[in-house]
Amino acid sequence: MRGYNVLFPMGFHQSGTPVLSIAQKILRNDKPTLSLYTEYLQQYGEKDIAGRLKSFTDPSAIADYFSNAIINDFSLLGFSIDWSRRFTSAEPMYQEFVSWQFKKLNFKGYLTRGDYPLLYSVDDQNPVGEDDIKDGDTDKVTIEEFTAVKFSGRDFSIVAASLRPETIYGITNLWVSPKGEYHIVSLGNEKIMVSAKCLTKLKLQGKGISNSHVVDIAEILKEEFEVPITGKKVNVLLADFVDPDNATGVVYSVPAHSIMDYIALKASGSQSLPDKIIEMPASGESTVEKLVSKFKISSLSDSDKIAEATQILYRDEFYSGIMNGLTPLAGKTVQEARSYVREQLLDHDLGFILYETSRKAETRSGSEVLVAVVKNQWFIDYSRQDWKEVSHELIDSMSFYPDYLKRIFHDSIDWLRQRPCARKRGLGTRLPMDPDWVIESLSDSTIYPAVYTNAPELRSIYEAGSLGYDLVDSIFSGSSYKTENKLYKTVNEAKRQWNYWYGVDLRLTTSPHISNHLSFYIMNHAALFTGSKLPRAISISGTVTSKGAKIGKSKGNVVSLLNVVNRYSADIYRLFVAVGADISTDLDWNEDDVGVHSRKIDQFIQLMEAFNPTKPDNNYIEEWFVSSFFSRLRSFIDEMDQYGIRHAYISIFHEVMNDLKYLERRGGRVNAVLPKIMKHWLIALSPVMPHICEEYWHRHVSDSYVSLETLPDIPEGYPNDAILKAEEYVNRIIQDIREIMKATGIEPKNIIISVVSDEIRSIFPYLAKGDMSRVPLEMKWAIPEFMKIRNLVSGFDGDEFSILESSKEYLESSFGCNVSISRGIPDRRGKNAWPGRPLIRLE
Repeated sequence: MRGYNVLFPMGFHQSGTPVLSIAQKILRNDKPTLSLYTEYLQQYGEKDIAGRLKSFTDPSAIADYFSNAIINDFSLLGFSIDWSRRFTSAEPMYQEFVSWQFKKLNFKGYLTRGDYPLLYSVDDQNPVGEDDIKDGDTDKVTIEEFTAVKFSGRDFSIVAASLRPETIYGITNLWVSPKGEYHIVSLGNEKIMVSAKCLTKLKLQGKGISNSHVVDIAEILKEEFEVPITGKKVNVLLADFVDPDNATGVVYSVPAHSIMDYIALKASGSQSLPDKIIEMPASGESTVEKLVSKFKISSLSDSDKIAEATQILYRDEFYSGIMNGLTPLAGKTVQEARSYVREQLLDHDLGFILYETSRKAETRSGSEVLVAVVKNQWFIDYSRQDWKEVSHELIDSMSFYPDYLKRIFHDSIDWLRQRPCARKRGLGTRLPMDPDWVIESLSDSTIYPAVYTNAPELRSIYEAGSLGYDLVDSIFSGSSYKTENKLYKTVNEAKRQWNYWYGVDLRLTTSPHISNHLSFYIMNHAALFTGSKLPRAISISGTVTSKGAKIGKSKGNVVSLLNVVNRYSADIYRLFVAVGADISTDLDWNEDDVGVHSRKIDQFIQLMEAFNPTKPDNNYIEEWFVSSFFSRLRSFIDEMDQYGIRHAYISIFHEVMNDLKYLERRGGRVNAVLPKIMKHWLIALSPVMPHICEEYWHRHVSDSYVSLETLPDIPEGYPNDAILKAEEYVNRIIQDIREIMKATGIEPKNIIISVVSDEIRSIFPYLAKGDMSRVPLEMKWAIPEFMKIRNLVSGFDGDEFSILESSKEYLESSFGCNVSISRGIPDRRGKNAWPGRPLIRLE
């Protein structure tokens, strides 16, 4: 539309474990999965559903089937995607490219190995990332580091885990779940007690446990246990709020600094609160008692209130709390005390580190996700300061839509640390330095847009058996490499396409990808490319909801693109998406709103069907419409340049359609003005209504393709600001008359309008500038009147008399009475009309 060559490609990511999990579920005859995919196949008109499902035990068959379905769906929607450049991450050609990428990262020292806590699929025995975890992109799962504290007893120690080891000085008792199963197990040379679920965590985290047996909770309740560091003896009590699956399944109670413990203490009948060990500023509201009162928490069933109050308490104590004289750490901040106590517990073998997930999670295949310490794990070392610096420089050079995202990306880069980049199973590229590992799905998709530029050529080179590291490096890094004669033209074309198209002018995705996909995208580009090959802009779009909620089968609000096209049309869908929400906000698929756009498109089609060019006679209102159109077109261009798609198409479609209705009310002829705007209008509308615009372009404009046309310049002389202001003036007068009618209750038979006299208009510029000395003597009388109403005068400089005379018929039809226009006649009180402020009298 603006004269640029645009590459709009698409490929398919087939790496990782999600598609593998689906295939395994189908192989196991998992009923929900079979039901879901049967429904999908029915939607696509599959005749041999049983045979197709049988083929889906091969993950590549699933990926290929739905890749082709997506191509069909997107083609029906009119997306101008260049499918000749498509590829998949499972293709050998692409895997050669990823192998080159990882060798380059390794040469630069950005890959490393080590023992590290990772999110881990228990069933699959494999590390997992956001893409593998159910809802992992929107409800993120992180790893929390607990301090597991040993409370020694007569025959064994109970282990309770905490994120706040400094509160050990305020412990009153230990809590266990009455419904939990607990085991005594050997850890090295000592016996400890933890929940059954914790045993799996200890094994995954390399703690070397053995000799496990179940312990009777009743026996535990009879024992006393010693608090480490303080030596205090405490008992074990039962509490339903304890989750035996969380951490060790044992919690220590600190009622003075825990909302939950405080409420449980009150429920037991205790009227006194144990002494506090942390002091807050005198003005602070974040104490247990104050928060319980503020949130009106009366029982343990107030779980939401307890959670919110607890978050406030923990936050404020961490940042503002000071340890008091009841501890040996008096005067230390909570932050200092936390580090000190933790070190003491670990150094004296009174505790150990236990990793836990931030929430309960499972993979897309239904496997439980826990934390495991994986030996010799491969990482991309995003913590490298030199790498972060060049990444920050890249962010500074880029544009972001909305622009506040730039700060968020800087923060995300600062936050990134070592990222596990490979695993032992799943689909994808083998790690070239260690082929036993497969590069994980978020790490093999960071610079993939580069391959869009020359995928057909890379595929041809690979099929000829020559796509190795050196050749890939010569194409994408410009290194010297002697190409075989038979491949010379293909390699040169691959280089030409790469140099012509790259870098990426705009990357568009959603906010959950900022901290992973997009941050990796920026850092990998900064590591491997320079200059013009670096990305230039990122835009974050909102997500699509339905009926005000996140889309999901359980909510009954799933929206199928295939059904949308069949029920409405591609152009209705595209228009709704374009104007339904700003690009960065969520879009709610609402059938009522879709209907509004559908009716508007029907009106547009009726307009185009009825089009029969009429010779223009350049009358006032028709000229106003043409000027208004080109004014809206100018706004459309400005908005589109800033990705303000919603406002752009509200203006160029909905408001222009409204203007056409107004034109007819004013006595103008639609068929007289459409020839003047048809070419510009159809080209501007074609991105959101391509099928309709193509049809009427061929009928009314040209045999060419509107999708290939360049938007012409706005004709000279348009928009005519004077005529636009004139019509604004008319509508302002109409509004003034209506307000007078409302205030007086008069239903007029006559409306008399007197506009400014030539004499007053001649002196107005002097009055407006405050240059009273230039006002002729015979007009000095006007100065006091002007001073009283100067803030009400618009200074409109059009020929008000001619404008209102030409609009007289419209004014009379609007009010159903006679309208007379005069010039320079004062009202009965001797007041005069002023520029833009005529006198109006109703009779």
